[in-house]
Amino acid sequence: MPGHSLTDEALALPLPERVSLAQALWQSIDAGLPDMDERTAVQDAIRRDTELSSGSVTGTPHDDVMRAARRATECA
Repeated sequence: MPGHSLTDEALALPLPERVSLAQALWQSIDAGLPDMDERTAVQDAIRRDTELSSGSVTGTPHDDVMRAARRATECA
């Protein structure tokens, strides 16, 4: 069917099934990330916040990030 996608199918699921799917997907993403202890993660978050707040780095708008992610995963 034209225009039909996996996303459309997932969004058509009942809420409990969408929640379960979202949790399973997030766990699979989390499992693929490098391990980082909590202290290191907090230090990294503080450093990044300081960089953004000081203007030494510029953030990327959410829409731009999502567009790039879709292109990278060929979901666009």
